Amino acid sequence: MSFNTYGQKTLTSKAPVQVWSEVSGVKHGGGSINGFSSLAVGTVIPAGVPVALDAAGGTVKPIYFYELAKTLLATDTEAILYGAAPLVATGGNVIVVPSAIAGTGTGVAYSAAVDNGDGTHTITIVANALGTAAAGTIYAEADKAGTGAVVKETAVPAGLLWHDVVKEDGDTVGTGAVVDAGRIFEDRIPAIPAAYKAVLPTIKFEKGI
Repeated sequence: MSFNTYGQKTLTSKAPVQVWSEVSGVKHGGGSINGFSSLAVGTVIPAGVPVALDAAGGTVKPIYFYELAKTLLATDTEAILYGAAPLVATGGNVIVVPSAIAGTGTGVAYSAAVDNGDGTHTITIVANALGTAAAGTIYAEADKAGTGAVVKETAVPAGLLWHDVVKEDGDTVGTGAVVDAGRIFEDRIPAIPAAYKAVLPTIKFEKGI
């Protein structure tokens, strides 16, 4: 059983929420979280985040995605995204996650990002840069703006993070266990694109009750 303070896409209740209904396979050894020492104190990498693992006891690399919180109109100059990781405050690029891992699309620049403190992030964009998009559209950080862009994090997941990993004061290393078989409530974890679910066939994604 795993609990996740980001359950149901909110930080407001602080109540533990079960995200795994069954864990039947775990990668041997787990690993150390990539870039953990540079995370801000209080950062939570929630259970259910897809992760790459290079070797047993090696490096666990989280792969982050962002889900559009409400329908985006062409005239909008801000977009609100659910996501477990902060976006670059001074600006960067995002892309609608392509239908295939390593697929290409159009990267769109944002000039600023604000962490709203509730699991969402507001990015500032030029009107019509992202066009019209439905709530639930999944984005990722892009390697560039313009056509031919790809998801910046190129790793392919080996599984999903079993438990929350929390950066506390004084921590320099964080470790994580990687689940490669089981059942998880997908509406209680950060959004995962279909292409990334497809490479994890022994994990069943279910709706919570």
